[in-house]
Amino acid sequence: MTKTKILLVLVFLVTFAAGAVAGRLSAQSGHRPPGRSFLAAELNLTSEQREQMHNIWSEVMGEGGRRQWEQRRLLGQERDQAIAALMTPEQKPQYDKILQDYARKVEELSQERKKAFDQAVERTKQILTPEQAAKYEELLKKSPERGPGGPGGGPPRHSHERPGKDEK
Repeated sequence: MTKTKILLVLVFLVTFAAGAVAGRLSAQSGHRPPGRSFLAAELNLTSEQREQMHNIWSEVMGEGGRRQWEQRRLLGQERDQAIAALMTPEQKPQYDKILQDYARKVEELSQERKKAFDQAVERTKQILTPEQAAKYEELLKKSPERGPGGPGGGPPRHSHERPGKDEK
C-alpha cells in the first residue's frame, strides 16, 4: 500500500470514529428536544426557519433527486450500450449475463432494503399511541417516496434494460 492510501485509510478511520463518538455523546446527553431534527436542535432554529429548511430540502430530495436518479439511469444505459457496441457477437451473450446477474443482485438488495424498512415501520408503530399511529399511517400514505426506492431510501426502482436486447 502506498503512503497516500495508508493516510487516506487512517483519515477515514479517524473521521468515522469521531463521528461515532459524537453520535454516542449526543444520544447520551439527551439535549435534543423530541420531534426536532438534528440541525434544528443544533442550530436552535425558529419554527419559521425549520419550515424554510424543510422547503429547501424537500425540493432537493423530492423532484430534484428523482431527476438525478433518472439521469444516472440514462447515463448507465448509454455506457452499457457503448460497451456492447465494442463487443463481438460472441462476447455479447456473456455481457448480457453479467447485466442480468447485476440486475438480479440489485433487486435482491432492494428487497432487503424494503424488508428492513417495513420492519422498521412496524417497530415504530408499536411505540406510538393510537393517535400517533393513525397520523403515522397518514404520513406513510402521503409520502411513499420517503421509503425504499425514493429520496433518502435509494434510487427509484426501474427496469434494467440490457443493451442489444432489441438486436436479438
